[in-house]
Amino acid sequence: MAASKSGIGQAVDAIREAIAPPARLLSDSERSVAAAEIYEAGRLTPAYSFMLFSACGIAALGLLQSSVAVIIGAMLISPLMGPIMAMGMALARLDTRAFRSAAATLAIGAALSVAASVLIVWVSPLKDATPEILSRTRPTLLDLIVALLSGFVGAYLTVNRKGGAIAGVAIATALMPPLAVVGYGLATANWQIAGGAMLLFLTNVVSILGAVYGVARRYGFRPQAREGRAWETWALLAVMVALCVPLAVSLRSIVIEARETTRVRGVVSEAFADASPHITELMVETERGGASKVQAVVVTRKYVPGAQEEVARQLKTGAHVEIEQIVTATGVLPAISSGGALANRVTPTSAPAGPEQKLRAMLGGVGRVESVRREGEALEVSVVLNGTADLAEYRAAEQAAQRFLPQTPVRIIPPLAPLPAVRFAYGTSALDADGRQAAETIGWVLNRWGLNSAKVEGLATPGSRGPRAADLRVALARGEAVARVLRERGITTSVGASVPDAVEGDPAAYLAARVTAAP
Repeated sequence: MAASKSGIGQAVDAIREAIAPPARLLSDSERSVAAAEIYEAGRLTPAYSFMLFSACGIAALGLLQSSVAVIIGAMLISPLMGPIMAMGMALARLDTRAFRSAAATLAIGAALSVAASVLIVWVSPLKDATPEILSRTRPTLLDLIVALLSGFVGAYLTVNRKGGAIAGVAIATALMPPLAVVGYGLATANWQIAGGAMLLFLTNVVSILGAVYGVARRYGFRPQAREGRAWETWALLAVMVALCVPLAVSLRSIVIEARETTRVRGVVSEAFADASPHITELMVETERGGASKVQAVVVTRKYVPGAQEEVARQLKTGAHVEIEQIVTATGVLPAISSGGALANRVTPTSAPAGPEQKLRAMLGGVGRVESVRREGEALEVSVVLNGTADLAEYRAAEQAAQRFLPQTPVRIIPPLAPLPAVRFAYGTSALDADGRQAAETIGWVLNRWGLNSAKVEGLATPGSRGPRAADLRVALARGEAVARVLRERGITTSVGASVPDAVEGDPAAYLAARVTAAP
């Protein structure tokens, strides 16, 4: 019995030892050294400013390219943890002077970081909001919890002078990318993105500060002298509670959007149940707990009349529904006969990305995308298609990409190349289907090159004794037929005719009209 009581007593002692405050593990001199090291890391120095400016520049480039590896590199470089931890330690010790110094260091560092991001975005040709940017504009309570846990780990390692996992803490808290997104929002005048990213940054700062404060108090870091009642704990709690309100609202909104998107997808699929549907794009906006606006692109085997009304009725939320139906024989997109095999490999992407990223992904399988830039509401793309693609391939690729991005005008800028000849049948000046297609392609190319005038020269074969008046009339009529198609696209044309004295080479070369771009 005595041995049993002794065992129970040892277990109780072990539990008390485990939950006892760890303040006794550090001596006063060790606490002084730890506090001094934390304060030192929160000082404003030229190296600190240089590293912050560089880190935010790297983060901005990584965000614009949607490169996770580059963004993580920026997180590791960033020294922002230093002043935040110094603020938490100063609050635990009620060291007003140290708190003000660390707060100033943090504010100056944040301003430098945002300025670096604004500068990078201004000079960068990439300005579309990538998924990495958008993911940092809607912080939730989950972000606060991550920052709190990371702050606890960082404070524990620093107080105990163990720096082995600080890199992991820097990645988890991710202080630098939100500031880079703030700079992006300011540079592009997108105040919603800038505001959301700033809320995420403040959430991380307050959470880390609170975690450091709590760990420091547990390890015995107390005010040297106190005047009046204790207020710091309640003030910190009040700030965190105030932050929790918008974060909770944001989390609820995200949960509702995810739920409604899943529900809408099911309703749309049900509306097209007998038509082998494939939903290539779906956007759902929510309001008051339900879907308020639905936009979808559905590839379907047959046209389904009244699909929009049926989906709106099934949702029962009064949502405005827009569904674009792409009708094919098999429920997959048809081949584009005018564009050859390359354009047929332009396929939709379901990645949660912006129009620019979707366009890059779609065209990346058929060529090399050199640049994508926004011109008003449209996206202009410079791309070099694989192989020896002709100009008709570029037009077909644009048509294919446009089908998958119905809300965003797409303009592919083809590389400079000789314009194709427009062919005619022997003895006629009327355009057949292939000839009209060729003339429309030439008009499209001139539009994309930004040219608004051209010279059209009609050709014809001569008679056995040389050019005749009838031959010249046919040649001129051929030129005029092509010119009419170009004028439909807003191109000013001058028309000429040419008939050789004798046929040299293939006579089919003279059954055509040639177009030359005018300067």
